[in-house]
Amino acid sequence: MTAPHPVSASLDYTAAAKWPLRAAAHLLGAGLVLAVLVALPVAPTDLDRHQLPKETVVHLTVWLAVLLARPWPAVGLRRATIWSMSALAALTVASAVGASNHWLAWRAAALLISGCAALLTARHVAALGAVASLQVWCCIAGVVGVASGLAQAYGFDSPLFATTRLPGGTFGNRNFMAHFCALALPLFIMTVLTTRARALAWIATLGSAAFVAAIVLSRSRAAWIAVAVAVPLLAAACLLARRRGTVPMLRQRATGLAVTMVVTVIAAVVLPNRLSWKSASPYSDTLTGLTQHDEGSGHGRLLQYRNTLHLALIHPVLGIGPGNWPVRYGDVAPPNDPTWVYADPVPINPWPSSDWMALVSETGFAATLIALLFGASLAWRGLLAIGGHGDRVIAGAALLATLAIVFIEGNLDAVLLLPVPLLFVAMTVAVLMQRSEPPTDSVPPPPHRWANWALILLLGVGAIRSSAQTAAYVVAGNGRTFSRLWWASRIDPGSYPIRIALAQRGTCASVRGDIVAVIRMAPTWPATIQVARRCGVRLPR
Repeated sequence: MTAPHPVSASLDYTAAAKWPLRAAAHLLGAGLVLAVLVALPVAPTDLDRHQLPKETVVHLTVWLAVLLARPWPAVGLRRATIWSMSALAALTVASAVGASNHWLAWRAAALLISGCAALLTARHVAALGAVASLQVWCCIAGVVGVASGLAQAYGFDSPLFATTRLPGGTFGNRNFMAHFCALALPLFIMTVLTTRARALAWIATLGSAAFVAAIVLSRSRAAWIAVAVAVPLLAAACLLARRRGTVPMLRQRATGLAVTMVVTVIAAVVLPNRLSWKSASPYSDTLTGLTQHDEGSGHGRLLQYRNTLHLALIHPVLGIGPGNWPVRYGDVAPPNDPTWVYADPVPINPWPSSDWMALVSETGFAATLIALLFGASLAWRGLLAIGGHGDRVIAGAALLATLAIVFIEGNLDAVLLLPVPLLFVAMTVAVLMQRSEPPTDSVPPPPHRWANWALILLLGVGAIRSSAQTAAYVVAGNGRTFSRLWWASRIDPGSYPIRIALAQRGTCASVRGDIVAVIRMAPTWPATIQVARRCGVRLPR
């Protein structure tokens, strides 16, 4: 009998697997859009009312997509890339075992595993024919996200919008909104320069302009610096390729895009909005202070980085445990560190102002090195594409620009520690990798059943746990009703904001268990010490 031709085998497989692959792609996309939009109208803490439901949507989305696609081993990812992601996840889990606060550790570890699974699944379905679906959904998510930020900036309001640090829109914070817009910009620029549909090119042009306007209005220094580096990088790569005659650059589209962006920046600065900045010249102040490090937030970041590196050096192998930075930062930070807000029940942000500082302090130097090598391997794919021909060059340049934004923003703020940017980057990188590679007939290897089911089990546990966290916040409401807080603490016993609220409001006899719980979770936080002393509960030495 004659062996089947590889192309025929690929076509047969694609036809047989068409429904689950396309369903997985649409599920990832719809989940991304929903994650951008979702937030709780009220909650015990403003930050978690945005992040907890977004985490839950991302976990459930990735879990169901993996269940449909069974992506291990993924088509389009080299074996070394897959195993580097696996090693990073394994080190994170090992670090979580030794963490002092296991609730925070498993929450952070579950999100990292979902991010790796999202990239695995998105790359798999993109290579097997669903790249256009993923790209469209990423573009929709980008438009929805920037629309929420601009709507808040120009006077629209919603219970789901940020209440502080405007214009955060549904992201809850202007920096988070700006980081997302910067991450989406290279994909939209690539769409402008490569699409054959003129109408789509103009839509992508207007979308790119909207991102630039939102980034300017946000006054997010990390986003400003990232875009200032990444967009010229993308433009330079495309211009060099055009000089070699390897890319059919559409001068009219590129000029229209540049002019639209400039006009949009001017309009964003000149037109009145509802943002009440204290400075008379807020945007010029941000521009002149981009590299300021001797005072203000820049100085605070440097102090935080120095202390966090000290923490990493004390725990160099596996770190202090994923998600445990806020409960261990006090080990190395002085009492006057500006990171602390002692008057708040939760006195510190859940992450340092840097993805990389979180990674090195929470999971150790080996995990950080693996993450850097993994990013370098993706960048190498982009560099190879720039040496190619046609639209591949632009896609490769967009991939490099996206990775540059991830690296720069991740050095200056929490980006991939958050669920929405994590899922968006996974899907965008998968799309750009597929667009930057020469067309091939991908014949997938036989799926590893045990690996896929193990991944599905891990993702399922994370999704169920995240759902419980969000459900607890729904039950807790605004956190002012004791009975609702009590029921919420039974749904999510590891929530410090819920347990400390109970400990502060109840009688000592009724909340002794809550006091013991918060001591185990964060023994050195001021609110913990206060309630323990009030009720005579012994603190650990």
